[in-house]
Amino acid sequence: MINPPSATEVLSVPAAEGNPLAVYRDTPTRPRPDGATIVLVHGASVTADLWRLHTRHLTGLGFTVLRHDQRAHGHTPRGRAPLTVEQLADDLHRILDTLAPTGPLVLVGHSLGALVLQELAALHAALLPRVRGMVLLSATAHGTSVRTGRSPRALLLAAGRSLTVLTCTHAPRAVDWVRRWLPDTHHFTLTPRPGTGPHGGPPPCRDGIRHTPTADLAALWQVLHRYRARHLPVLEQLGERLLLMAGADDRHIPAAHTTELADRLTGARLEILPRTTHALPIRHHALISVRIAHVATGPHPDARFPKGPSFPNVPLSEPFH
Repeated sequence: MINPPSATEVLSVPAAEGNPLAVYRDTPTRPRPDGATIVLVHGASVTADLWRLHTRHLTGLGFTVLRHDQRAHGHTPRGRAPLTVEQLADDLHRILDTLAPTGPLVLVGHSLGALVLQELAALHAALLPRVRGMVLLSATAHGTSVRTGRSPRALLLAAGRSLTVLTCTHAPRAVDWVRRWLPDTHHFTLTPRPGTGPHGGPPPCRDGIRHTPTADLAALWQVLHRYRARHLPVLEQLGERLLLMAGADDRHIPAAHTTELADRLTGARLEILPRTTHALPIRHHALISVRIAHVATGPHPDARFPKGPSFPNVPLSEPFH
């Protein structure tokens, strides 16, 4: 049987200040005796649902998967702590301490999630001996920018983004008023946060920030914009256990930024996917699942990767941002 069903547990882990972090543990029907726990960390404005198809593939291979809604996303409230990469990394560290205190780990992050994993390695280097591999998608060493090129189209896009950032930063209440009038199907609509009753899994990606006020969205943008990787020599210890992947047509974090990061990490492997945007976890979920599984099966003296699956990717029904 291909990809047998797995059991999903909906858990809550308290952050340092007590904020409940929504965590989803997917346990395979037939666990691998030597299997690592695979930890999947989503980026900004989506939820742990981003990894739905990856989780199905990986649990089908016998791996246990941990996913969580990052602070101010999905079922995880904003909390009282500041929205910083350091805080998000501390949230993840508490989840690992609680739910995966021992055994090998494979850490996978996309965009903001990749920055969180970079910060986790810098702040908690004691975890590295347990890390069988790390996969960073759309990673960067120096944050994001509204400007991703010099073409007229890139400059026009940058101008629009700059205006949006300024409006959200300096007039968040006005933007909140507009968001409340948007249709329920709109990605940026703002609705009251539901109660804390039971739920069966992460909300769809399109619901990632529908309960997040604009002021917090502006804070998240500043987190991404101001990020500067630190202590890269710590991350460099992973060597060939570190894989970086990027989309050649990414307009949020250009592939050149990921390439620059790879150049600073001796031994790290880099793969640029042609004709691919920032949505590479969705557009190439089957290929990325194969890469994660390859990393999870242990150290490989041969750095070459197996070919991706021959079956086509089926995009998620939710929009990706």
